[in-house]
Amino acid sequence: MFGNQMLSMIFAPWAADTLFCAARLKVFTYLVERPMTAEELADKTGTVPRYLAAVLDANTAMGFLLKKEDRYRNSSLSDIYLVEESPQYLGDIIEVLSAEAPTWDGLVDMVSGRAGSLKPSGEVPPHRFTMAMNNLAMMGEAHALANALDLSGAKEMVDVGCGSGIYTVFLCRRFPGLRAALLDRAEVLETSREIVNKHNLGDRVTTRAADITSGRLPLPLEESDAVLLSDVLYQEESVCTGILRSAYELLKPGGTLVVRGYYSDAHPDGSQSVFGALFNIHQLLSDPDREIISLPLLSQWIEQTGFTILKQFPLTERSYCLTAKKC
Repeated sequence: MFGNQMLSMIFAPWAADTLFCAARLKVFTYLVERPMTAEELADKTGTVPRYLAAVLDANTAMGFLLKKEDRYRNSSLSDIYLVEESPQYLGDIIEVLSAEAPTWDGLVDMVSGRAGSLKPSGEVPPHRFTMAMNNLAMMGEAHALANALDLSGAKEMVDVGCGSGIYTVFLCRRFPGLRAALLDRAEVLETSREIVNKHNLGDRVTTRAADITSGRLPLPLEESDAVLLSDVLYQEESVCTGILRSAYELLKPGGTLVVRGYYSDAHPDGSQSVFGALFNIHQLLSDPDREIISLPLLSQWIEQTGFTILKQFPLTERSYCLTAKKC
């Protein structure tokens, strides 16, 4: 974009912030109606036409908008990822990343031992954060997990710390005989139910409010065939092992544990997940005292709980999956 790989990386914040500005103002969603001028979009977004025009022109130069005469319209890429009604919408994660920007500005301070000067992230409502994680899941994660697992013999599953519930949705769509219970905080489950009902799975997927870090999860009416822990095991040892013990109690003998998350461990070919390595820094910025969870450490905790690990593999270029059996 800027002439060579190094310059493209160095100036990436300029490009990202300019894209984020247009996305946060819902420019791409408004342009679904029809092509518009900067003045028309400024009226829609409550912005200053001259300044907005500069943002629109930059997004045009980057390929996110197209311009003919004085009117702007979406590129095909923007229609897919930046329009609110699109299944692959990324606007929620953009909002979360924007809120986290002040904390990332303090990375040098943290690395230099001045973690006390880190600025907190902006407030993100539970619905927005849950949908941001849903955005990432819809970028191939949920589809990959459903395709990687064989739950054809499973009848009951518990999704612990379910977030939006989209991973359960994909699994239930692939395995028609599967029923599931979603466990998370009450405010998160409001969003989960919206997602489940949107996919017409309300008759097969139930929700139960629970603090998954408490170690006292509500037991189902009968032991489950599978327990899913997706984007859950990033906490300190006591919390992670407590969640694993709860998962063990939820499962019937021979039941399957599925763990999915972002970790930076090397792939079999020796390459490392860039997303996982950056995710580790994100975790440290939110809590500099936390321990970074590696796959070997996670495997150790899982085995100590009483599980036998079956398989560990890269799920996508960003994430890993680990399956285990209750002995």
